[in-house]
Amino acid sequence: MTTSLVEFSDYEANGLRLQLAGPPDDLAPYLSAYYRTEVEEGVEIEDWLPPEEANLRTGSATVYKAAIGGDAVIDVPPGVISGPTDRVTYLRIGGGKFWGIGLTPAGWARFIRLPASDMANRITDIAGSAAHGSLQAMLDALREDGDDVQASARLINETFRALPGNGLDSESAIRAVHLGFLSEDASSVASIAEMAGMKPRTFERFCKRHFGFAPSALLRRQRFLRSLGKYMLDPSMRWIGSLDTHYWDQAHFIREFRATMNMKPSEFAALPHPISGAAVRLTSMRAGVTMQALYHPDRSRN
Repeated sequence: MTTSLVEFSDYEANGLRLQLAGPPDDLAPYLSAYYRTEVEEGVEIEDWLPPEEANLRTGSATVYKAAIGGDAVIDVPPGVISGPTDRVTYLRIGGGKFWGIGLTPAGWARFIRLPASDMANRITDIAGSAAHGSLQAMLDALREDGDDVQASARLINETFRALPGNGLDSESAIRAVHLGFLSEDASSVASIAEMAGMKPRTFERFCKRHFGFAPSALLRRQRFLRSLGKYMLDPSMRWIGSLDTHYWDQAHFIREFRATMNMKPSEFAALPHPISGAAVRLTSMRAGVTMQALYHPDRSRN
């Protein structure tokens, strides 16, 4: 087992500190990132997070509220499983410390082992979930004593390495489909299904079980995130300059933006994005992509 130090990228401004690291090579197919967020006492921030893959999160704060899509704002439990999303997550936090761990689709299948569609667009208390008990213990430890990021990263590595996960027959197929959706050349569901060697109805069931959504929704999410990530990395550019090549025109993008983020692009641009903006910059530095859901599971972590 590796005992080398984990390299965390660090962003700090206006009472917010975000630290982000990638997993070691053996866990990179299953985990996309480890991230530590701190908000100073007396500071309260809001953000509107783009769609993402599943996460494990834990934290303690004076304010910790969230809502997915058009759902009501709720108080977030101390330790949660957040399923994959295809719409905006509103977040309001203040005076607290948080840890998060991003899961790839293969990581969800290997470690959580529930149909991803059952948890899509949901935030669930890990204490009432079917997740492995050691994951809850890990989140409890990170919440109670997570200030040492190196010790915390070792705990995360050790916890996931100890989980049972051998013999997952669908893992190679999940990886192939994941890479298919990540490809900027993928222009249709049919082309990805053909690449995966699946008939359309089988492919639909496969995607819902392992990725949370129908393949058409996943394809829309990826082109949307490529466009939004490019814009957020350089907000000085006009929206038209960030559009993915698979959009027919700007009106097509605006319709999908409103359906995904519950607002127009101009409204989003006018809002503060302290967490998501910092995450885009750090993720781009660490993994070469702007969004967690664009993370390439074969990317070297060195």
